[in-house]
Amino acid sequence: MSEAQTPEKSDGLEATLVGYQMAISLWIHHSEQVWARFNIMFVGHSIVIAAIGLIATSQRPSPLLAILLSFLGFFLCVLWFVLIRRGNEYAEYYTLTARELEERYLPAHVKTVSRGGLFADGKSVNLEIQGTKPLRMSRDARLIRVSWATYVTVLVFAAFYLIAIAMQFLP
Repeated sequence: MSEAQTPEKSDGLEATLVGYQMAISLWIHHSEQVWARFNIMFVGHSIVIAAIGLIATSQRPSPLLAILLSFLGFFLCVLWFVLIRRGNEYAEYYTLTARELEERYLPAHVKTVSRGGLFADGKSVNLEIQGTKPLRMSRDARLIRVSWATYVTVLVFAAFYLIAIAMQFLP
């Protein structure tokens, strides 16, 4: 039996592969949860905004209720921001965990997660498909990262609520 195929090395590689697969699975599962939370919060805010709109356009508007709903919406924005931030930090943890396992323990030709960071930063990565195929993320796709787009979405909702609150106090 060669040095590369001893039972100890084989078991270590197998354990590493299991850990790597688990890190990738957790990353995928967590990402799905983050988007599910995002969608739920988006729908929730849409309902709150619709209620504020109905109150404002009703024949008997209730400024107090509009203010309360606006404060509720703003509070939900703070909560949403924290959930997104936590989700992004977990995603980074899972990504870096998978990358660590990939770079330290897997064969050198396994570079899926490692190259992903370079690709996201706009650097060219080489794929070995019928020779070498360079691949680079386009400039427009790199303009705004998904995490920042989600923060902007929360800020837009928060701004709406602050404006709705301010409008209740303006003559």
